[in-house]
Amino acid sequence: MTRTREDFCRELLGSAAPYRVLEPESLAACFVRHFGLAGRPTLDGLCLMLGRAGFGDVYEREMDGLKGAHIGRPRGHYDIYYRHGLWEGSSTYTVLHETFEIIYETLWDMQSDSLPNRRVCREADRFAAAVLMQPGVFGPMAAITGLDVLALQKVFRCSYASVTLRLAEVMRDPPLMAVLYEREDRGDPENWTEPPVLRATVVRRTRGFGMPESFPYWVGQGLFTRRGMTPPLRSIADRAVRYDRSQYADSDGLTIIARAHSWKGKVAKVTVVAVHSRDRAFLSPQLVASDAWCRMAR
Repeated sequence: MTRTREDFCRELLGSAAPYRVLEPESLAACFVRHFGLAGRPTLDGLCLMLGRAGFGDVYEREMDGLKGAHIGRPRGHYDIYYRHGLWEGSSTYTVLHETFEIIYETLWDMQSDSLPNRRVCREADRFAAAVLMQPGVFGPMAAITGLDVLALQKVFRCSYASVTLRLAEVMRDPPLMAVLYEREDRGDPENWTEPPVLRATVVRRTRGFGMPESFPYWVGQGLFTRRGMTPPLRSIADRAVRYDRSQYADSDGLTIIARAHSWKGKVAKVTVVAVHSRDRAFLSPQLVASDAWCRMAR
């Protein structure tokens, strides 16, 4: 029997309090289980399932300024669009973002005669990330790679920001902190300005990471920062930017690794992952892969 969007939404309404139905993590788990999605969904497989389940047909289109959109059709079906030219990971993420919004609209329609009363873009992003990076698959892979954002981005074909966020959402052992710095420049790297200006776009730590015992050192390494800030001068992230090489530090109760990602010879992003020194072994696969162990710095 074909499982439909309406069946799924009725199941949600019958099994949870209305205010909890749209919690992205649990909704993603229900969505994966209900429709039998693979551990690492592909764009083609997802589009086929959405069509069969009555969400709508998916199209690639030229779109001005938008990555995706959905438009209602008669009998409750939708047309789902993603922008032509997106790389596959971004296309799949965009289709899932629109899928969440369709689920939201369907649930609202089942419960009310009025139009939805709020935007759910942030929840839709978290839902998409949770479907593409399912805990049962993402967690073991994160452990195998040594909490390596660069490696995980290649495996799961998601943005660096989504992977960094997901690392802090999924991993509980070891407790960790993850920061992503990204370049402000857009377009072809040949036109990027030098020296590069990178700013923090993701700053997350797991609940078990706790507060710093040596706060000045942690702040100086660019860990306790805020979105929009640049790496502190001479911090591990700053060195990764300036030298375009992985950097490693083990001091004041922390083990930290910073990895630079370059595009056409220019630094585009820097990832910083920190664990407590007692958990340094968890970073070993990443250290070996990056050769950062031979450039240890204090």
